Amino acid sequence: MEYFDVIVIGGGPAGIAAAISCMQGGIKPLLVTERPQHSSGDNKEGAEPLQSLHPGAQSLLNQLQIPGVIAYATKGTYTGIRVGETVTPLSTVPGETWTGNHIAPSLFSAYSIQMAQQMGVEVMFDARVTDIILHDAKVSGIILADGTKITCAYLIDASGHKRFAGRYLNFEEELHSQPLICRTGNSLIKPGDHADKETAVFTPNKFGWTWEAFSSSDYYTWTKLTLKKSDRELNTEQLIPAKPGQIKGGDMQWRVFRPVVYPGMLMVGDAAGILDPAAGQGILNGLISGIMGAETVIKCIRQPLISTWYLTQYDSWYIDLFNKKAEMLKKRYKELGIVVD
Repeated sequence: MEYFDVIVIGGGPAGIAAAISCMQGGIKPLLVTERPQHSSGDNKEGAEPLQSLHPGAQSLLNQLQIPGVIAYATKGTYTGIRVGETVTPLSTVPGETWTGNHIAPSLFSAYSIQMAQQMGVEVMFDARVTDIILHDAKVSGIILADGTKITCAYLIDASGHKRFAGRYLNFEEELHSQPLICRTGNSLIKPGDHADKETAVFTPNKFGWTWEAFSSSDYYTWTKLTLKKSDRELNTEQLIPAKPGQIKGGDMQWRVFRPVVYPGMLMVGDAAGILDPAAGQGILNGLISGIMGAETVIKCIRQPLISTWYLTQYDSWYIDLFNKKAEMLKKRYKELGIVVD
């Protein structure tokens, strides 16, 4: 069986950050991920929905040695968030303008994975992980769909909404909201519609909210969240004159695994906990947790006698961050008249 110091499942922001950070720390990682699919176009409703990237991510991308990913994956920019007639700038410094970016996720992953490979990260594409190898109550590897076994000192689960490790190990989940449904898609900007492309637009309602992120071309991405019991309120036909199947989405109930660690394994990003996109900074938080997870694993490998303490510290850090963001989001929703808890 092939052996790696660390196996990372998932090639999103959290997984990429974890794999690169391991490599930078002198630990040999294997990144197991789907092959990124490039955006289907810039000037039509078939382009992939965009994700917003806070300008605070730039320092982390510099640390990961992939600063060029922003220019490569950006399809639009914004300097503030509009709620009704009020625009809140991204900058917290008077007189300064901070610019956020609307990112094509597939381009972000494709570029980042290519750069990781150039740094020496080994990548296994399109290999489906079906089982976790356990030995003496410790994770020690994975089994692929074709029966291949790969062993490791540590496993980092960055599988996103698939949440592979937590589900496989039957971890309990803490629920922090009512069931929520999220949908996202693209619409064409209509002729004569003078959209303010310098701001992202957040529109709250009793059952949830709608977010609009404008591209530099002739389309915009919309994301709509609603209580599951009020899903009938989600009239997507008003938002997108698109073909069936172009609307994406799913379960966005706030939830977190307890714990987010296990001997020989930890979870990062959405694989550990999920908050709806209004929490903001989704890519940024994925990068942060990926880096923190990798730093924890490196310490565990170098000091195995106190590995349990390092894993416990990571668990506490992640849960504290999750709870703080959940409380901030609940407070903001209450101010806007949105009920989710």
